[in-house]
Amino acid sequence: MDPSKEQWAALYEAAQNVRQLSPWDFLYESDVITIMLPGRDEPVYCSVIGSGGECYGVGVYPGYESFNGFCRMCEADDEELSYLLGIEQNCMMCYFGSREQISPKDREVLKALDLHFRGRNEWIYFRTMDKGFLPWYINSEQAELLTHTLQNFTMACTDFFEDKLEVDFDSGETLLRFYSPEKDLWINSAERMAPIRIEKPRLIVNNEHLTAQLKKKKRNGAKLEFEVTYLPTPVQEHKKDRPYFPRLALLMDRTNGLALDQHMADMNDHIEGEILGMLTGYIDKFGRPLSIHVRDDRSGRYIGDFCEKTGIKVIEGEGMPAVDGLLEGMLDFLK
Repeated sequence: MDPSKEQWAALYEAAQNVRQLSPWDFLYESDVITIMLPGRDEPVYCSVIGSGGECYGVGVYPGYESFNGFCRMCEADDEELSYLLGIEQNCMMCYFGSREQISPKDREVLKALDLHFRGRNEWIYFRTMDKGFLPWYINSEQAELLTHTLQNFTMACTDFFEDKLEVDFDSGETLLRFYSPEKDLWINSAERMAPIRIEKPRLIVNNEHLTAQLKKKKRNGAKLEFEVTYLPTPVQEHKKDRPYFPRLALLMDRTNGLALDQHMADMNDHIEGEILGMLTGYIDKFGRPLSIHVRDDRSGRYIGDFCEKTGIKVIEGEGMPAVDGLLEGMLDFLK
């Protein structure tokens, strides 16, 4: 459901208070504000954008998995394709932009609330970012969460900006805000950033007969690359549907850059069976490769168990020149 008029009014009021505070004048994108909202099992993390003076906003990351995506984006090296980092985020954004960035749907809300903005970085709008989808409009549940988060974000930052609290972000501290039922008040404190542990399930192959037969195949000395990624062009099946990015499974020869197999899946497809089919088909035809390179654990989780059971080495973190060359070619074609 779309937010009600009352929800929009509360959210815009909270966002305007953030704008008056101008947190980007004091914080960098890597400085994390952690808020423990009553009734939620996991923290809500906040990060500002705008220290460079170009685009202002606050990113809200509810829960460990969402924040893990933020950390991955911050830690990405130069070899990661930038468009993938955006597609893989799960968060909500409060933006302070320009008039040209406001959509007709945003204007309807502003008109209903009789809100008027003028000037660059003064126009407030909100978007949700979900893995595999284009940024979209928030719903009523997200509006409630954003409102409570931005209200507490403002209160936490006020103490920090007024020098009532010291936080050493550079050494791994976070500004934590939480409610104490015993004291019946909200508390702001500087705390060490706790490690974020995310359960990372692997694709398990239960067909022992198949893996045993494949393990008997001779090695062919090939070095391959495997990736599960997103196509850079969104698909919108119906006019009112939210556009999504199809997933793409790629198996490529690392030495010559040739695509050996690929499978594209829409948002409802289960890609796991196709991945096993790609690997099995290759081994049946050409034999077992010496190794399969993956970018990181995201793709490695799909093939790790299969490769262990078939005696194939998985190598992570040494670059993906063949895959990146193909994806960059797609991006150049679409420009």
